[in-house]
Amino acid sequence: MVTARREHFGFLLEPGLRKIFYETYDQIPTMIPELFNEQTTANPNETDVSIGTMGEFPEFTGTIDYDRPYQGYKQIYEFPEFAKGFRIERKAFDDDRYGEINKQPAGLAISAQRKKEQDGANIFNNAFDTDYEGPDGKPLCATDHPSPDPDMGDRSNKGTLELNHANLQTTKNLMRQTLDDRGGKISVVPDTLLVPVALEETGWQLIESAKKIDTAENNPNIHYGKYKLIVWDYLDSDDNWFLIDSRYAALFLNWFNRVPLEFAMEEDFDTLVAKFRGYMRFAAGWSDWIWIYGNEPV
Repeated sequence: MVTARREHFGFLLEPGLRKIFYETYDQIPTMIPELFNEQTTANPNETDVSIGTMGEFPEFTGTIDYDRPYQGYKQIYEFPEFAKGFRIERKAFDDDRYGEINKQPAGLAISAQRKKEQDGANIFNNAFDTDYEGPDGKPLCATDHPSPDPDMGDRSNKGTLELNHANLQTTKNLMRQTLDDRGGKISVVPDTLLVPVALEETGWQLIESAKKIDTAENNPNIHYGKYKLIVWDYLDSDDNWFLIDSRYAALFLNWFNRVPLEFAMEEDFDTLVAKFRGYMRFAAGWSDWIWIYGNEPV
């Protein structure tokens, strides 16, 4: 019975290690559902386009006025493969070294989640970098987003202000003035403040204090209760911060899971080694920038 039990030790280990893998993965905090429109797809790729607006809504005078929106910018999402694994030798199983064995699926789960967090956060880490262009040929946050309408000038969603009470209000006002591709007003209403760990206390004070902070008058705080604060450990800069309209983010900031994270095992008969691996395919990006305003203080 003992020999039969240990002939296929990898299969005996697999259920327990699978349980550790997924339980660990599910317990790791993630900001992706807080920010992205997360979807699962069975398609080999996905295509999304930016907003193309209609002109003014005229009075009806007997004939319908048919409009034709400008073609929005197209974003194509491809799905690269991500995989990593670990191996367990037969003798480790024989010697009941389960403490060491059980750490490996937990470590694999942490590595997978870290990869997803890094890729998601890099959209914001590279938001001002001209080497990381969006579908309009500009970074996510730029002062010169082009418009399909040749009569319109460039549009901006980038500033250089540090995070404080006055600058939060200034940035909110600038977002409220966002124009569509024909120069019409869009109802962009920021409701989310995204900051790095270094700005967590400042962000919390700005939106959770009923009165203005660091002022002798202690006047009422216009920002009180207006924003959801998201602090992301994976944001690289200690100074950059972002205001977000979550309604528009749900339309244009996308995360596609082509193959959700999976766990699998194979036992090598000749080497007496059981191999375990994690595998996933996903892609993240944006098809329009109107949902965000970023500040990169100088």
